[in-house]
Amino acid sequence: MKLPVSGTALDIVKGSVITLALFLAYLTLPLFGLLPGLLAPAPGIFYFLKGGRAVGYGIAAVSLAVLAAYDPASVVVYILQCGIITVAVAEFLSRNKGGSRSIVYAVAINVVVMAAAAVVFSLTTGGNIHQQVVKGIHNSISQTASLYGKAGVGADELKTLRQSMEQAGDFITRTYPSLITVSLGFIAGINILVLKRLAIRGALPLYLGDFKKFKNPDQLVWVLIAAGFAMLIDNGMVKLPALNLLIVTLSAYFIQGMAVMLYAFERFAVPFFVRLIFYLLLSLQPFLTLAVAALGIFDLWGDFRTTKNKENL
Repeated sequence: MKLPVSGTALDIVKGSVITLALFLAYLTLPLFGLLPGLLAPAPGIFYFLKGGRAVGYGIAAVSLAVLAAYDPASVVVYILQCGIITVAVAEFLSRNKGGSRSIVYAVAINVVVMAAAAVVFSLTTGGNIHQQVVKGIHNSISQTASLYGKAGVGADELKTLRQSMEQAGDFITRTYPSLITVSLGFIAGINILVLKRLAIRGALPLYLGDFKKFKNPDQLVWVLIAAGFAMLIDNGMVKLPALNLLIVTLSAYFIQGMAVMLYAFERFAVPFFVRLIFYLLLSLQPFLTLAVAALGIFDLWGDFRTTKNKENL
């Protein structure tokens, strides 16, 4: 006799299977699993909005249970990288907060949880999590340099490569809080883009707002100015937080600059191949990224988009 399966239970099963498949690919395939890992929150968000809160939390609970049985250490990675994003983004979207607000609120919650977890870890183990992060970065550099050496890279080239990696590693050790924050925002944004496509195909009602009208709060420019001036102070206790705050703020203005660019592309009917070239250059040229961020900053005064109905965070 075949037992009937409710729609809610079926959605939980389907969402959990897809979530676990994507996340386990990320865990087991270091390079090729990166993209599936980034998209792991999407199934949970979709079924949350489709079937309700019980379905969304059910998917998160089942995924946690399976991962705990598979590898307990992976549970922490799932929660901090996917789980909170899944639940928080879905909660805010279900309350019609829009795409930008949902991303900001979800990332803020995720960062607070990470900070709290770091404090609890330090208090319970007596260890210094910052030192462990720095140690892990330097170990990764040493392992990478060793792999290049075994691959036959010459001594001079290897020395130059190692110096470059050490410089990058030093930058990461000083800015990893902001890099983590920006990465979480990127993960949430990618999943919302995927969700937008799924919503169209699945006839799922979803309010995201028009990205081309996105605008940061006007007051954010004062945070940028304060962080910039704080960088001039020769004090590590001031300079490091200012640097991280500057990176996060510039990233927010980069997003606004991209909204201005997309508005211009649509208004002037820029051909697809020209847009593609722009995106390729954007991924290869850091200075172009800074130029787009500057465009977002000057949009505060230039008001480059004619429409007055802008989406504020």
